Amino acid sequence: MPQRRQTNAASKPRPVMNPIGPSRSLSLRQLEVFYAVISAGSITAAAERLLISQPTVSTMIRRIEDQLGLALFLKERGRLVPSNEGRVLFAALQRNFRHFQAIADTITYLQRDVSQRMSIAAIQPLSSGLIAHAMKDFLADNTDARVNLLVRPRRDVYEAVASDGVDLGISFGTGEAKAEGLEVEQVCAGRIYCIMPKGHPLEARDFVSHAELNAWPQVSYPPSHQWIYLIYEKIMGNAPSEAVLTVENVNSVYPNVENGIGVGLVDEFSLRFHAKDRLSFRPFEPCIDVTIELIYPHRKSSDLTKAFVRHFKSICADMASSPI
Repeated sequence: MPQRRQTNAASKPRPVMNPIGPSRSLSLRQLEVFYAVISAGSITAAAERLLISQPTVSTMIRRIEDQLGLALFLKERGRLVPSNEGRVLFAALQRNFRHFQAIADTITYLQRDVSQRMSIAAIQPLSSGLIAHAMKDFLADNTDARVNLLVRPRRDVYEAVASDGVDLGISFGTGEAKAEGLEVEQVCAGRIYCIMPKGHPLEARDFVSHAELNAWPQVSYPPSHQWIYLIYEKIMGNAPSEAVLTVENVNSVYPNVENGIGVGLVDEFSLRFHAKDRLSFRPFEPCIDVTIELIYPHRKSSDLTKAFVRHFKSICADMASSPI
């Protein structure tokens, strides 16, 4: 057994090291107790700070000293004070416990707020309009909520949901997500519109047909890139005329149409939230339906996700009952 420490500072013996090396490794809890005794000023105050009993603290200090083979405390005038070794160890802990405290604070923060955190993956046409409006009302009602919105291509949205990387996916309905075994809920439906610059001859039409669309330069999408192009081909049975300009997403169609480069096809949902001062729009015929679907991961939805879904559905219902 290691020698017990002396209580008299003047007769302090040379520390006897524990011959069993691994036993000298202290746990984080032991270091925390040692640190608390010195920083609090007494065993009683340390016990109160750590929410444990005074005998438990005393026992742990004795075990630490036995384990290390060092006298970390001395008694002077009835008070427990750190020895030279104790002060050196405390100084080292002061330098490093700030990092431990930061880690502990981070863990506490995450544990406290995990029920108020949510991640959503969505396609661009919906993120900047419909979702943004739903998010405004949702965050107004859930002030503690913290949301991470990932704007991704359609396929990436599916993959994020399938891997349980997000709490919710929002996309246009194409049947792909359901075919991959994901849980899908369709929440609203719209249609495709043809947009044109202000003053364009197609403004005289009540709707724009396939032949009328192809009579004008078009701003469109690369083949097999956009869902709208795929639907167009399926409905028409043949490819549309070659576009004078292809863009990567529907939000890029609007400024180019407004600048007079051509006409274009867009979804109703992005059109509803786009300024109309520089463009006109007409329904495209034959009607091409566009649905919005919510895509759920395999795990159970959190209360926060359910709350957002309610807000999103409410915005969709209000939109469906009002003209563009």
